[in-house]
Formats: sequence, structure tokens, C-alpha cells
Amino acid sequence: MTVVNVIAARRSRAYPLCICILVLLSAPGLAQVSPAQVRTTIMQRVGDINLLRVPADNLDLPQPTLSSGEIDPRYKITEAKRYLGKLLFNEPSRSTDVDAAEGGNPAFRMTASCASCHLALGGSKAGQLFNFGVGGSGRILMDTGGNFTIERTQAAGSVDAIPTGLVKLDTAGNEVLNGARDEVDSVGRIAPSIVGLAFNQRLLLDGVAGESNPEALPAGEHLVQLASMNHRMFEDQHVEIQPNPVYRELFARAFPEENAVFQVSGDISDLISSDTIQRAIATFIRATITRDTSWDRFLAGDDNALTASQLEGAYLFVASTAGGGANCIACHSGPALNKVLGDEAGILVEENFFNIGVNDHPLHEMAREVLEDPNYHDIGRQFVTGDPADAYEFRTLTLRQLKGSGPMMHGGDFETMREVVEYFNAGIPLNPLAEQAGTVTALFTQPRGPSAPPGLGLLPEQVDALADFVENGLYDPAFVFYDPNSLTVPFDLTSDDLDYAPDLEALGAEDGFLPTLRTVANDDPLSIAQTMFVRGGINDDDRVNIADAVFLLNYLFGGKAAPVATVAADVNDDRRVNVADVIYLLLYLFDRGSEPPAPFPHPGQLFLTAQ
Repeated sequence: MTVVNVIAARRSRAYPLCICILVLLSAPGLAQVSPAQVRTTIMQRVGDINLLRVPADNLDLPQPTLSSGEIDPRYKITEAKRYLGKLLFNEPSRSTDVDAAEGGNPAFRMTASCASCHLALGGSKAGQLFNFGVGGSGRILMDTGGNFTIERTQAAGSVDAIPTGLVKLDTAGNEVLNGARDEVDSVGRIAPSIVGLAFNQRLLLDGVAGESNPEALPAGEHLVQLASMNHRMFEDQHVEIQPNPVYRELFARAFPEENAVFQVSGDISDLISSDTIQRAIATFIRATITRDTSWDRFLAGDDNALTASQLEGAYLFVASTAGGGANCIACHSGPALNKVLGDEAGILVEENFFNIGVNDHPLHEMAREVLEDPNYHDIGRQFVTGDPADAYEFRTLTLRQLKGSGPMMHGGDFETMREVVEYFNAGIPLNPLAEQAGTVTALFTQPRGPSAPPGLGLLPEQVDALADFVENGLYDPAFVFYDPNSLTVPFDLTSDDLDYAPDLEALGAEDGFLPTLRTVANDDPLSIAQTMFVRGGINDDDRVNIADAVFLLNYLFGGKAAPVATVAADVNDDRRVNVADVIYLLLYLFDRGSEPPAPFPHPGQLFLTAQ
């Protein structure tokens, strides 16, 4: 009996209050779930709870193998390769393929990187509906509550002629427009999460990365190659990296065999090439995973890791619909929660693509206009396989780190996890064309069986619990904020990543900068203004003094303008801006407190001391 039925019965038949309360407490979804109950259900559905645990060591993550089953040394994860890949992921110098003759804007050359659209604050997604690489402006702003938010926009005066990834041909088959060559780099899909990619044999939302390719590249390396080609990085990126002494040393450490060849040949291309660049970046993304969520601690044996609400959500997530659950694990199993149930090791391919009836990304409206094809739509996996049976199917993504990650689904239909759960609870497709294709999975429309009503039929309290589990139980703060006690490595470059050893400093490395001395991630004017700062230099007058404290107080409490470099106002480096930063700054200025954390000073600023 549901809550609604109980209330109706009470009104019509005047049940005693005590009986109503007993029935309400016994209604599905309202009874307290125990840790043992969740673990038992995992064992029943998955077989072994360890199949859901993330390996503690990167070396134990899935990696490309030889025919013998051994890890292919060419693609094996090493820390030297991972670290180099992380630097290159954030390196704007790679965005070199900008040609005015093909529609590019030379002013945007070497201004964007992979990290332009994949940020820790966004859960390794772009954190917003539209993603902008080359031709984008800005990175992170501070809202009126003093919290950091992602806001990267299309550069003023620029023109996005056609979405990245699309090509327009004339009637003779000649290229007219190319989305990988025009002024603005923006894809007509949400920038997908990178978390847990090691567990997939196909990558990108339609799974094209990892399909048959001339070099037989594994999915991770193929992903980097395709992304580099589309995002204006592939052809000449190595030309900008090769002369740099710091990068030369880091490549030598990451690729000792290639370095040995270079030492004999003297040809730097034997060491630094598009091949070694993409292998380094692929290593970084292959090792991108969270390990310290409440769910991870629960799987490790901590009965108190999940709240009561999250515990109930975890039960709903794992349990079958016949067992009163939502059966989310049918599509979201394995350590990264991005594989179908039974494929926890990440072997299967086509089984991980589903049509759940969601909409095109808004940029596809522009695509239809530019291509002069009103029938053009994002048909997902069918683009790759050519099979109508794959129409509107997209790859199952991880559910880790979605809290605060911005719009969800490839078209950005939902802003919150509760909206997503409500959508599955209803089981009614949003996109009529996706529905008409006849490929919508019954796991979405009829999860309780063909004779049952659509959707999951969860109570509002159960929807809340399931959303709480996915949003909070699967969120790892250490992915964003460095935690020395966590096994999770922050996704963004940290001050430790950019704190170079003396031997690299002797080669020209400067703390706080990439080896090329460019600004991390984005090197456009607005991003530089937002990130080149001295902590405490709030009013942008080239000195740190009492005027900065007054400026911050006026911003926080007087409704005045925000600082130009908003992160400068985070004086105590806790990723929040509030009165505690004012107090920290005042204590420092009056010799009662310690110097603000780095950057104080930042190597790129004009002033070096407080005045």
C-alpha cells in the first residue's frame, strides 16, 4: 500500500491514527535500510563486493594488454607518464592548428587546452551547457556568495560558423565549412566526464574512440588523437613543445626507450611527437578516478560512511525492481559505475550503449541551419556503426563526481540529480524522435516489466534518497581539493604539481606556471586576469594593504563590485570567499598572522611584497 492509498483510506474509512502511522512506517522506501542489507543485495546482484571497488594503485587499473594478457609496456601507466600527461592536458601551447585561411582566428592560437572543457569543479566535465575551447574566454568566477563557479563564454566578437565535429560539403563534395577549423571550438554535446574511462573499451559519447583505426590505438589513445584533431591541437602541437628544455627532460623520464633513440639520432621528434604526447595524456586520463567517496568507504567496510538517506539510496540503486529497488546497477555497475551488470571488468562494448529518449544539444539547432538539413539530429551510436538499431544510443557514463558538475545527459536536459531520478521514475521519453526510432531501452520505459506502468514508481522519499546517494554518496571532495590523507589525486593541477625540483628550475621551470610559462588551462586575456593573482591583492592596485580588506568587505556586505581576479579574495585558500578571508588578511597586515598561502607572490605579478 502506498502513502496515498493509506491517506485515502484514512479519509474514507476513518482508520485510527495509530494504525495509519504503522502502515506509513511499513510503506516501501520508508523502512530503515541496514548496511548488511545493502551488502547482501550487492552480493546477490554482483556476486562479489570487491568487483565494485576501485583499485588503490593506478597500476591495477585496466590497461591495454598484449595477446598474452600482459599489460602492453607501450601503454603501461607510470607516474612519470601520468604527471607529464597532466601537464600537457592543461597546456594551451598545444592549440596550434589555427589557420586564418580556413576560418581560424590567429588571436586565439595557443589559448586553450583539454582543461578548458574538463575541470575538477565540473567533475571533469565543462560544468556548463556550452563548452568552449579555442575561441572561448574565461574559466572560473566567484558568485555573490563567495563560491567559485565555472563560467567560460564565447569570446566577444567571435563567430561559431559550425559546431566542432561537423563538416559541410557542397554538391560536388568539396569542403565548405569545417567545425575543427572555424573561429570557435564548441561541440554539440555536453563535455563528458573523464572519471573512470579506464573501464571502457569505447570512449566519447557515441563510442567512436576505440573503434577500428589505422594505428590500432587503444580507446584512450584514440580518444586523445580524435580530440586533438577536432580541437585544433594535433598537427603542430609537438613543434611548440619540442624546444622547451623542461618538457624535454620530462619526456625523457616518461619515455626512456624513445629517449634512448633520440640520444643516438639527435632528432627530437623521436622523443617528442604527437604519438608520445597522446600516450602521456591517455595515461593521465586512464588514471583519473575517485577513490574516497562515502560509497568507497562503505564498500571497504565502514558501516557509518553513508547517511541513512544515502544508505536507502544505495539499496534502491543496487536492488532489482522486483526487490523494490530502482535497478540502476543494471547499467551502472563496476568500480566506475559505467558498465552493465555482469561486465564489471569492462570487456563488453555494444551492451553499454542505450537510448533513454533525451534531447539533442541546443547547438544542433544551429547545425541543422548551417547544414541546410532540417532532418539532421544527433543519432549517437548510429553515426559510428551505421546500424539503425543503434539510433539515439549513447554510452553509459560514470555516476561518480556529478555533484555540482552542471547539466547532465549529452544534450544537457537536466540541471540536478533529482531531475534525472524523476525522469527515470516517470519513464517517458523527452525526445519524440528518439522514441520513434524504436530503440528506447525497456530498462527506462518498462523497468518493472512489460505489464507494469512506465517508470520506476518510486515514492518522493525514495527519489530523494536515490538522488542523495548519487549526488553526495558518490562525490569525492579530494578530486577538487587536495587532501593529503586521501588516495584520490586532484584532477586539476595543484601547487604541488607546479612546485618544481631544483633540476627543473635550472632548466627554466618557474613555480606556479606550466613549463612553457603559460597560464594553466587557458591563456586568453580574461582567463589570465582571473588566474594571475597575488592572494590578498583584491583591488588590483599592485599592492596588498588595508584597502584590499575594505574592498572585500564592501563586496561581501555592501553589494559593491567583485574583484577582477576573484581568486585573489580567497586569502586563506579554502576555496570559499567570506569574512574569514578578511580576518586572515587583517591579521597578516598587522603582524598577528601568517603570510597568505601561495601564490604570494605569484611569479607573474609586478609587485612582490605587501605594502
